[in-house]
Amino acid sequence: MKKTIALLLVLLCAGCTYEGKTFEDYMDDPGSILKDPHYGSYQEKRDALESQYLHKKITYPEYQEKLKALDDKYSREVEERTRIIESDY
Repeated sequence: MKKTIALLLVLLCAGCTYEGKTFEDYMDDPGSILKDPHYGSYQEKRDALESQYLHKKITYPEYQEKLKALDDKYSREVEERTRIIESDY
C-alpha cells in the first residue's frame, strides 16, 4: 500500500511539470491545474486586440473584423480538438 501511495505521489509530481511548471507552482496556485492553456492564449490575444481598439490604434470596423477572425480561428481549433478527442473513444 505504501509503495502505491509513493508511486502515485511520484506520478503526480511528474505530471505537474505540464507546460514547464513545477509542482510548487501548482501548490501556490491550485486553480491553475484546471486552466486550459489553449483558451488562455486565445484570451490573451483577444485582450490585446481589445486594448488596441481602446487605445485607438485600430478603428471599430478593424476591431470587429479581427475579432471575428480570431473567434472563427479559435472555434475551428476547438472543433478540431474535440473531434480528435472523440475519435479516440
